[in-house]
Amino acid sequence: MHAIATPNALDGISREPVHCRTLRCWNMWGLYRRALGLAGFVAVFPLVAGGMAVTQVRAAETPAALVKAAQAEGELMLYASVSEGQIKAILTGFEKKFGIKGTYLRLVSTPLIQRFVTANDAGSNEADVFLDSSPTAFEMYPQWFAPLNARSVPSVSKWPTKWLGEKKVTVQTSAMVVQYNTDQVSRAGVPKTWSEVLDPKWKGKILLTDPRISNTYLGWLDAMERNLGKEFIRKLAKQDFKLTQSGAAGAQMVAAGAYALNFPAYASFSVPLKKKKAPIESQVMSGPEAVNQTSVAVVAKAKHPQVARLFVGWLISEDGLQNTCQAYPVSSPGDPDGKFGCVPLKNPEVVNYAVPEARKQELLREIGLAAR
Repeated sequence: MHAIATPNALDGISREPVHCRTLRCWNMWGLYRRALGLAGFVAVFPLVAGGMAVTQVRAAETPAALVKAAQAEGELMLYASVSEGQIKAILTGFEKKFGIKGTYLRLVSTPLIQRFVTANDAGSNEADVFLDSSPTAFEMYPQWFAPLNARSVPSVSKWPTKWLGEKKVTVQTSAMVVQYNTDQVSRAGVPKTWSEVLDPKWKGKILLTDPRISNTYLGWLDAMERNLGKEFIRKLAKQDFKLTQSGAAGAQMVAAGAYALNFPAYASFSVPLKKKKAPIESQVMSGPEAVNQTSVAVVAKAKHPQVARLFVGWLISEDGLQNTCQAYPVSSPGDPDGKFGCVPLKNPEVVNYAVPEARKQELLREIGLAAR
């Protein structure tokens, strides 16, 4: 069995609030859009990249009546599972734009969903907006979310349809990365594809985020097997890796120099450490570009429904995308080529969050984390 590593030197480093950057105002495009009578909508244009048509969100004008109604309600309660630093950056940007303060509850997906569902069942919901990297709540409890359409949130009508549901919109596609210690690994020498982590030079230097602790990380293992075959999993099992119970803890141990690499992880885990000048960076991997999707929804029984609508519309606007992506390294279907600061992805593959139990056990056996 593989040993479980624990954080050491940099464990417990606090996260700091991230302040928003000044955002560009597209005045000329605003005049043109008003001339066409399209005020209040997000315009989406086809772009051509590598011979493939993609979509790009352009500047949005929020309906004045919605802004006024939201400001009259005056506050927002956000339930979210993304990193605390990212939540603070988002809420800071929203307050700067509309003068509406936001509070939040941040938990990992499973307890967040439990808290949300229990409150709604008891008739004591406090959430206005639900932002989660797990699809479970949206799929199993659709009754607790409001429909998303052009009437309720005008901007969703122009969001890429592949990433738009009846009651949720996928706002982020977070790439699974390799975190690496920059004192031990050069930018040129870091693995760029998942197959490269099998190089013998990494043996004993890998900290693997335990796939048993999260459906997301188990989904990464599933994606690796589907794309690279069982042989990839078997060879990885021979790399003498150690285990960590979270990507955040893995980032701390890599930054402390205990390991050269940690994966699968998210680039956001490195941000607070980099702010402390720790020697850590993240590499977005290809072959495949495995991603986890984060979706947002308006809560059906929101105490501040107008604020909730305004917030979701802003989050998927150019302004909202710039605010999020310039503060944290995430990708978004609304900014596929990185024009607004999001990490560009050519062919993101969403990992399977609900791997069947039999297949889960098979994958864990292949990597040496379950008895044969």
